[in-house]
Amino acid sequence: PYAAADIEPASFVALVWSDGTCTATQQAQRAQDAGAHGIVIALVPNKTAASAGSQKVADVHVASATSQDNITIFVVGVAESIGNKLGDWNTKHPDDPVRLSFEVYSPSFFDLSQLLMISMATSLTVAGAFFSTADLRLGSPLAPRSSEEVVEVDKWFPLAFCIFGSGMLVVLYFLMRYLIYVIIACFCIGGANTLMELAHVNLRYYFPGLQRRLCTVPRCFEVELSHLLAGSFALAVVVSWLVLRNDPSGWFFQDIIGAAFLCFIQRTLRLPSIKLAAGLLVFMFFFDIFWVFLSPLLFAKSVMVEVATGGGTGETVPMLLRIPAINDPLGNQRMLGFGDVALPGLLVSFLRRFDILSRRPLRRGYFAPAVCGYAIALVVTLVALYIMQMGQPALLYLVPGTLGTTLVLGWKRGELKALWEGTPCVLDGGFVGRGALCDYCPGGHQLQPKAAEAGVCDGCRKPVEGGQTVMDCRLCNWYLCHVCRPTGPSPAVTLDGEPSSVQVAEV
Repeated sequence: PYAAADIEPASFVALVWSDGTCTATQQAQRAQDAGAHGIVIALVPNKTAASAGSQKVADVHVASATSQDNITIFVVGVAESIGNKLGDWNTKHPDDPVRLSFEVYSPSFFDLSQLLMISMATSLTVAGAFFSTADLRLGSPLAPRSSEEVVEVDKWFPLAFCIFGSGMLVVLYFLMRYLIYVIIACFCIGGANTLMELAHVNLRYYFPGLQRRLCTVPRCFEVELSHLLAGSFALAVVVSWLVLRNDPSGWFFQDIIGAAFLCFIQRTLRLPSIKLAAGLLVFMFFFDIFWVFLSPLLFAKSVMVEVATGGGTGETVPMLLRIPAINDPLGNQRMLGFGDVALPGLLVSFLRRFDILSRRPLRRGYFAPAVCGYAIALVVTLVALYIMQMGQPALLYLVPGTLGTTLVLGWKRGELKALWEGTPCVLDGGFVGRGALCDYCPGGHQLQPKAAEAGVCDGCRKPVEGGQTVMDCRLCNWYLCHVCRPTGPSPAVTLDGEPSSVQVAEV
């Protein structure tokens, strides 16, 4: 708060480290009472107590010493590494003066780390859609092995998710000091399982020699060589994160675990229609706004921010993507919550499935516009963060960018009803289907026209009446209804996605 002209040459300047027990204002007051002309506070990551007014700037808590606090000395916050260097110099040269020069910290409007965060988050939404539609690709190792591995969101999920999430936030807000280590343990266990599962299925698929059996665990499963390699990789990543989680280099391992989590969520959860996607995203839209902006009216602090930053425990909740800021003297990090990728990602994954089952290329589908809307919304979020200088609920911008884009585009194309109900829009939907038809089940078996048993289509998840003709794989108990896969031969496709006059016979 002081200009250079206001700072008198100091004969005595205090150097302290923030340890989470005192606010910066309290430390400054004590230094002033001791006769110091100023104080330099080395900011220890995740251990800096809230400053005057409990205002937090990014990942660093800066003292806002004002006249009403009766602070008349200058107060400067520096990175912990700089404080350590000053302390070491003073210890080795107690009689030598130290000349310090400071300048006002001014974060850049845009740097490479923000571009990397936008690219990573957008890439993960695309990767999640790739995982989500693995069952529609021939022999994909990522495809669920059974219907039990996929959970379709029902009409009560949005409301239940918001109620449960709100309850968990309140519990964590009051009991964070006890539960933070439970969260860390769950993150490690879940991360190890997810990484091992993804690594195992890909290793045994692309390197068949790794399917060699090593032993059998009674009443569980056979242990293959691929299990051993995948488990070693997963364990190495999780242990590395656990050891380095509060170190500046820990972000790399956290992002690896986070990427696996987010892709696995897209494969496991499935939205059947835009109707449920709209309900979920609208609920979460107001959920984010309330717990970030309005919760201080009831709890004195922003519950979302307090929980995300660890509530003064010295730890942070690990459900974040992190990238260190480039050329930032304070060592800040760019962060984005898992929910800001997973929730819009569910919509993007639904749209990718809709496009595939509607047999339309990217330029005529809904997947690509939604991805572009997501990336643009992230840019808008960063602009709002810079202007307001406070944490932003990203869903405030991501929901209009993805759901809004999709609804407007569907309305313009006259396909909003099909999107709303989750019915693939082919032939009679105002658009002639293009692209190759799905001729195989996820297990690689060719589909055959059969009379269906009453059930649910494995493509659009719509009910199928008994006796209706479907394209079926009896071996895998998997079929597609007449809308997702019309019975009959597959039309050949040209390189630009247009159907040709040549017909490809079923083999």
